[in-house]
Amino acid sequence: MTQIAHLRDAIAASQLLQDVEAADGFVIGSVRFKAAGADIHVNVDPELDDHPEMDANALIANTQRFLAMPVERWQQLVNDIVLEVEDAVEEVEDDAEVQEPTDLRDDLRLHSVAVFADAVLLSFVAPQQFPQCWVRAQLCEELALEDISIDEDDSVETLEFKSLDDMLDNLSANNDK
Repeated sequence: MTQIAHLRDAIAASQLLQDVEAADGFVIGSVRFKAAGADIHVNVDPELDDHPEMDANALIANTQRFLAMPVERWQQLVNDIVLEVEDAVEEVEDDAEVQEPTDLRDDLRLHSVAVFADAVLLSFVAPQQFPQCWVRAQLCEELALEDISIDEDDSVETLEFKSLDDMLDNLSANNDK
């Protein structure tokens, strides 16, 4: 049995996710994330190219830790993300008029989560304020906010990266342009 098949079976047995499948080197599933009150997609990525000795238990524990986040902690995390985005937008706009008066807290919706052994990457949509973009937030293993980026909608072009660090470097480089 391949490592991905083993991870898929272990996640399915844990009952953390529904509709669990293995695809393209990671395991995907869906779940109702209670803290956000949203149905989301979850990608569990063992990063086999970087970590050939996959620890299925660590990946399941990180997934479980994220999904068990209390509502209050989630709301604080979303608030932290909003404040970071607003600060970044203010720096870029230099007092430009706001086009959309909707509070980002009301517009931001969690779409999917990528779980790694030592990090979690959140992908949000904000259809009114960032209609053609993803708002992405990286959390460390302790689920504290580490990094945020706003990326163009990637539904047209798919990029593959060897590691989370490579992906974040690419996202940062694109934001500097």
